[in-house]
Amino acid sequence: MTTSLVLAGGGVTGIAWETGVLLGLRDSGIDMTALVDRAIGTSAGSVVGAQLLGGTDLADLYAAQVADEHHEINPDLDLDLLARVFGLMEDGGTSSDQQRREIGRLALGARTVDEATRRRVIEHRLAGIDWPTTELVVTAIDAESGEFVTWTRTSGVSLIDAVASSCAVPGVWPCVSIAGRRYYDGGLRNGTNAFLAAGSREVVVIAPRIAGPSPAADAEVEQLRRDGTIVRYIQSDHETATAVGINSLDPAFRRPAAEHGRRQGRLMAALFDE
Repeated sequence: MTTSLVLAGGGVTGIAWETGVLLGLRDSGIDMTALVDRAIGTSAGSVVGAQLLGGTDLADLYAAQVADEHHEINPDLDLDLLARVFGLMEDGGTSSDQQRREIGRLALGARTVDEATRRRVIEHRLAGIDWPTTELVVTAIDAESGEFVTWTRTSGVSLIDAVASSCAVPGVWPCVSIAGRRYYDGGLRNGTNAFLAAGSREVVVIAPRIAGPSPAADAEVEQLRRDGTIVRYIQSDHETATAVGINSLDPAFRRPAAEHGRRQGRLMAALFDE
């Protein structure tokens, strides 16, 4: 029986907020690196999971998020294309390979920066980090088949490629090439993919909800509870959403996201007393 940490998608501000939550929990005596046996990361969560388990201290990760300097790209968003992409999702998720194939078609045809340029961003996020000893599961979607896939240290895929594929928001970033296939963001199944934590004794879910609720993700959390799993669910609150705004890909909002995450982490430590 394990304790699993589920880290959801949420863009650049999601990375900052989740980092802040984790540090806020540690401020209050809850050190997730010492508690979890497995981390499941989707999109932004794959970055945070790799950083958390990869040996970099949370204080240093937090300092990088509140610093003015960064190596992120602020994308020029095609709002019409994004509306088509996310319009194919129902209740914050997709339920079929067919839906995900259609999203993949849009992703493969989108005009974005090239793969090498985008990969350098991921390389900087994960500088000096390789697959950790503690189990890390990273989610992605095959752009052509629509198949939902997971990467681990035994998959034969570099951590950078795995995380890059999980963070490849369709219509914003290029699909990632791995062994002759192209992959995009695992958050297009749903932003949390908490079902992967089935069989755990306890699960901690950390999920930014800047774009609003996700019934598809919430349903998986409730199923875990019905199966007898102890679930502690931490979501961004109204104060966080107001401070961060609606564009989760804008690096200018990393600082308020991290600061509000730390505030919430300190508050949410009370969940671990239950």
